[in-house]
Amino acid sequence: MRGLLAVVGAALFWVGTMAAPALAAPDFDPALLGTLHQQVQDGVTVRTAVPDAKQIEAIFGFRVIEKGVQPVYVEIENGGDEPLWYMPITTDETYFAPLEVAWRFRDPIDPKSGTEAAAAMTRLAVPLSVPAHGSVSGFVFTHLETGLKFLTFGMLKGGDEIGFRFIVPVTGPAYLGERLDFSAMYKPGEIRDVDLPGLRAAIAAMPCCTTNKDGSKKGDPLNVVVVGDLAALFAFVDRGWRMTEMLDLHSAVDTAKSFVLGTTYDTSPVSPLYLFGRPQDLALQKARSTIDERNHVRFWLTPLRFQGKDVWIGQISRDIGVELTRHSWYLTTHRISPSVDFDRDYLLQDLLLSGAVEHFGYAAGVGVSPPADPRTNLTDDPYITDGLRLVLMIGGEDDPIGDVDELEWEKLPVPAP
Repeated sequence: MRGLLAVVGAALFWVGTMAAPALAAPDFDPALLGTLHQQVQDGVTVRTAVPDAKQIEAIFGFRVIEKGVQPVYVEIENGGDEPLWYMPITTDETYFAPLEVAWRFRDPIDPKSGTEAAAAMTRLAVPLSVPAHGSVSGFVFTHLETGLKFLTFGMLKGGDEIGFRFIVPVTGPAYLGERLDFSAMYKPGEIRDVDLPGLRAAIAAMPCCTTNKDGSKKGDPLNVVVVGDLAALFAFVDRGWRMTEMLDLHSAVDTAKSFVLGTTYDTSPVSPLYLFGRPQDLALQKARSTIDERNHVRFWLTPLRFQGKDVWIGQISRDIGVELTRHSWYLTTHRISPSVDFDRDYLLQDLLLSGAVEHFGYAAGVGVSPPADPRTNLTDDPYITDGLRLVLMIGGEDDPIGDVDELEWEKLPVPAP
């Protein structure tokens, strides 16, 4: 792979030196960009912003966001001696070309009607080549997202790939966890640093399951642990997982509509389950063909820290159907697949493919729920499990599956012949 990048990098070096434009002052009020987020790495500075619909209209002169396109502003300053090549496919795998966006403003009756839009989109698009000791700025045209925008800006520099990642709040329905201050969730005296044996023991000692609000009834099993900071969310996002919206009247109605119409709802909320006396801190889902079918995982931040990283415990299951109900104000309930170990191990495979897993293993703590006498969750769905928790340590980038270390902890049971 590195050899291929070197070949591509050499080709782009030639393109970059031939076509690299100089940074021009923007022809709009920079205040319209809102908050600029900045990172510096290897002599390269990247700044980005995601303006809202009104700001974009003022900048472009067109209501771009109404067309389902979200322009993302990026500045790239190259302080090195080699040119860079920005790869917008790292920001959005199916990003829009400037003239493709302009086409959406074309009047079929007047073929020349898209001329102004074409000029605006082309003029404001970010150049891809960045000269040595030079800068470029402009917009990359991405798909519309709300709540939070997970942004990656990948570049080639002398045959090597460098990347910048941002989590930017944007206009729209709030995601679960977006408004929480995780740094203040536990008091300093409550945080406990553990070594590897201590981590294993602490994971095994945690509750087996989620509960209802007052803790009087057990719910779904807590079958996954992730060690990593909030940047670990990118491992999920890279594999198509999306954060879920907060459960409120608006999202509940949208969920009911999606159920009735049989459509997808990639950020639909999940019902609250409880641990440590509070509902889940974060939730992510990977939608399938309809809202009836999705993989979802809830996470709670624990007071544990391992090698300076946060430790999260979670619950993963797979929805196989939705039912309307009168027993909750949000009108619907999901039925889970009984084989929760299947869903747990699906997550392992999925995140291994992200290249972000450094170590994985299994720990005790859930307890066996056999097919002959399965436990049930809060909505009386039965589930079966071997009783183990998947433990994932996130932090690497582009770690091949063969280089991932397995923790020598609990072993998965071998099926009887």
